[in-house]
Amino acid sequence: MSSMAMPKEQQTAYQRWEMSSFAADGEEMLNGRTKKEEEAASQKIAQLYESVRKEAYTTGMQEGFAVGMAKARECAEEDRQSFVRLMQSFEKSLSTADEKIAENLLALALDIAKAMVKTKLNVDPAIVIPVVQDAIHYLPHVQKPARITVNHEDAQLLRAYLGEELSESVWQVQEDDHIERGGCTVETGANQIDASNEVRWKRISESLGQHNDWLLP
Repeated sequence: MSSMAMPKEQQTAYQRWEMSSFAADGEEMLNGRTKKEEEAASQKIAQLYESVRKEAYTTGMQEGFAVGMAKARECAEEDRQSFVRLMQSFEKSLSTADEKIAENLLALALDIAKAMVKTKLNVDPAIVIPVVQDAIHYLPHVQKPARITVNHEDAQLLRAYLGEELSESVWQVQEDDHIERGGCTVETGANQIDASNEVRWKRISESLGQHNDWLLP
């Protein structure tokens, strides 16, 4: 260290060489390296750090994007399944509502039809005649005794409209006020047909899957 404070002319050749090796071209030495070398190393370290940072950022972005997309697809699938369940529930509710509306409309139609038939019976008492003719038509064959039982007032109509036919056949007309006007019962030795208004209406409503009592308004 004492050689560094000595004048140049008093230094030995070795001392002059030693000093120049540490400060060639007038450059300062830092930890065995020149200032330029130190700056170059720092710059490389900074570049390496920036490169690693960018690579880590890119990798993180890619991994985060992949994770985010997977989560988004999962959420989208859950939403889709929820929507499908909602639509199925809506369709089921709509179908049930349609069935209920159809049943109500059918019941209403039967009530209206029943009211119209009852009105028709009151307006046109002669409606019993085709009812009796249809009942006789459905008999496979006629055997004595053969009877047609109707309401008292309908019995008078039958005798007036079908008097000749009844007198020439085996049929006898009987009166029963328990049978509502417009209906009848037909009996032979082997068969019986109930064509009363209540029974005929019951068959119609049951064929439509309804329970609509004729006696109710």
